[in-house]
Amino acid sequence: MKIVLLLCMIMTISYGISSKISHAKKLEELHSSKLGKTILNLVMLHSQVQGPISELIEAIEELIVDINTNIDEVEYKFQVRTNEHNSYVAQVGQQLQDAEQDIARMIDVIDNLLIPRRDQIRNKIESLVEYDEFNRKNVDETTLLREQEHEAYIKQIEEDNDALDAVDDAINLVSSLSNPSLLQIKNIKFTLKRLSSKQWNRVHQGPMVQALIQIALNQNFSDQGILKQIVEALNEFRNQVVEAMNDLTKQEQINIQEFEDRLEQLDDEHREFQRQINQAQVDLQATNQKLEDCNQFLIQRQADRLQYKSQLDLENETYAVDTDIYTQTANELQRELPIAEQGLSLIKSADFSDIKI
Repeated sequence: MKIVLLLCMIMTISYGISSKISHAKKLEELHSSKLGKTILNLVMLHSQVQGPISELIEAIEELIVDINTNIDEVEYKFQVRTNEHNSYVAQVGQQLQDAEQDIARMIDVIDNLLIPRRDQIRNKIESLVEYDEFNRKNVDETTLLREQEHEAYIKQIEEDNDALDAVDDAINLVSSLSNPSLLQIKNIKFTLKRLSSKQWNRVHQGPMVQALIQIALNQNFSDQGILKQIVEALNEFRNQVVEAMNDLTKQEQINIQEFEDRLEQLDDEHREFQRQINQAQVDLQATNQKLEDCNQFLIQRQADRLQYKSQLDLENETYAVDTDIYTQTANELQRELPIAEQGLSLIKSADFSDIKI
């Protein structure tokens, strides 16, 4: 029985020593923090005024409730901030993605559609202008050629008329010869000299007439048979000249019609070239306007992209700061909670009155 009592005394003494060691450790932990010191100062103040322990316990419990409330509030506010951050980042990120897509699309439209189309229209206009200038040059050249041909026609008709007059005179003179005098022969020679070699060669009858006239000249126009042949040959020559003039006039009419048809064709081509040039210029103006609009839109979207990136960077930086503040605050509250609980545990201990602060 004595042994049992001795063991109980030893255990009681050991528990008391252990309890004091535990309270000493708690005091040491409380002294190591700002909140712990505040609690100890509150305990000291309470012991000095000798207030009820229950009030002190109630104050510490309210402090613990406040800490837990603050932890919940900080967690809630940070969760709201996180949701707002995620929503804002998603929204601006989508805007940034839309801007990137618009920029890529505009660059593709400008580089692969509008600029090639503009260059194509410009080349088309240049080609049409060259074609139209060549068309007008053809008009000038065709007109000049027609004028030259007409002048040659008029000149030939004048020469043919002169030849007809000379032939008519020669026919009258030769027909009137019976016993020609020297004066008559001289007149015949003079009249025939009015016909140039070109006029004699105008028709195939000309060389034969010249040959007969040379024979008659050698005989001083004394052979009536030769004179008759000359008159017949001159009449045939005259008829051939008239026929040649008629053919020339017909050809002139044909040339005039061909010239007018050619001018009409060239004018139709000119009007068509002008129509295509005007249409191409309208297309070019529309393309240039579209190109300008796309460039303005591209510039705007590039500015939007920079703005969205800046907004995202600012938001991420701000959220990082808010996250640091939250982490520090949450960690501080998490550190304060066990300290307050230790303080409450210490105050509630059975031998609180024996603890020296």
